[in-house]
Amino acid sequence: MNNNLYNNPNFMPNQNMINYNSYQQNYVEDYLKRNINHQIEAHVSFSDSIEWRDSVFTGILEDVGKDYIVILNNQKKYVIWSVYINYIILGNQQV
Repeated sequence: MNNNLYNNPNFMPNQNMINYNSYQQNYVEDYLKRNINHQIEAHVSFSDSIEWRDSVFTGILEDVGKDYIVILNNQKKYVIWSVYINYIILGNQQV
């Protein structure tokens, strides 16, 4: 039924349509920025690596950007790209 909606040359998307991926990304980014200098546990998956396939990084959340986070752990800094993050735990909350 609606499969042909985007294939229709007369279909014009509404200018007020919300890009939910962008909205969700900004919401999570803002939430993480409010929790800088808090303990964090980031569960990540690197699908192309056998050694680092599923990893957990714990430490202090030091910085947050649009597509990355920085975790400080034992004087080491880890920059983790958002595309690899499965979920994040802050205290008892899961993001």
